[in-house]
Amino acid sequence: MLKKILTNAVLPILASFIIGAILISAIGASPGDVMEVIGGIFSDSNSIAEIFVSTIPLICTGLSVAFAFRTGLFNIGAEGQFIMGGLFAGIVAIKMQGMNFYLVLIASILAGIIVGGIWAGIAGYLKAKFNISEVVVTIMLNYTALYFVQFAVPKFIRGTNDIISKPIATEDGVGYLHNSLIEGIFNNYRLGTDLFLAIFGVIIFYIVMEKTVFGYELRSVGFNPSASKFVGMKVNRNTVLSMAISGAFAGLGGALYNMGPVGQVVAGSTFQGFGYMGVAVALIGANTALGSLLGALLFGFLGVLTPQLSFIGIPKDIANILIGLIVLFVAAKSIFDNKLLSNLLRSKKQKGDK
Repeated sequence: MLKKILTNAVLPILASFIIGAILISAIGASPGDVMEVIGGIFSDSNSIAEIFVSTIPLICTGLSVAFAFRTGLFNIGAEGQFIMGGLFAGIVAIKMQGMNFYLVLIASILAGIIVGGIWAGIAGYLKAKFNISEVVVTIMLNYTALYFVQFAVPKFIRGTNDIISKPIATEDGVGYLHNSLIEGIFNNYRLGTDLFLAIFGVIIFYIVMEKTVFGYELRSVGFNPSASKFVGMKVNRNTVLSMAISGAFAGLGGALYNMGPVGQVVAGSTFQGFGYMGVAVALIGANTALGSLLGALLFGFLGVLTPQLSFIGIPKDIANILIGLIVLFVAAKSIFDNKLLSNLLRSKKQKGDK
């Protein structure tokens, strides 16, 4: 698995960084100045914490997309599942304010996970029952989620205005994901227990997908539904479950995001982009647990680096260019590998015929 991650990601990332260095030089900036900024980030514990803050939602959406890809499905709706998970986690936490701290925490996180799973499960059911493309359904559900949040926030959990909800915190104003140990290490209150929960999600992904019969069945159904049905596997059920579990990871990300660094539900007019970035994270990570973690860390780092580069005259769009190049090179490598494999098989077949 590690070899697959390295070959899938390292070369495309290096190639994109080389082109990025050329672009930086072309606009008159010095790559040496960029290295100084990078060094400053890694020497500051608060900046390191901000990398983790940016990484956590990407870990969850990356795992969401990767799980679907591994089971033969295309979950382009991680954005909507992320939004819905965050909304219902916030509603539960706000409505249960004053109850036992750990009860509220567990109920809120579970609400985010369950609602994210249900939101993706809709697409899975339509795929299994009527063979409707999950790509189309999940994209449309993204917009449904976006507008539903705009309706639900002022209706049920309105804060100081129609855009934001009440704070997601205890009556004493303490966030449910606040962690004194983490804050003491990194000197950053925005990072807390959500770091442990995201890593726990990575572990769960790995165990389910790589170490269980259930995970093998899900992958089998995605790889060859006809053969799986022939040997007695429940294809329709597993299709729904694959999408539901995929959505559950995204829902977890939304819950951690709203209950952690944001501290409230925000009814945005546009997408936040975590779900769509999850596609890039999964591609870079070769649809594996460890790879998704590393891919999310890379994008989290670029997210922190971008505003720092503006202080030395480098446009923030450079980071977006790098991300686009990385995805482009990963896709190009996959195309090259498939073409090379086809040529090898064709040559072997021709030799066999002779």
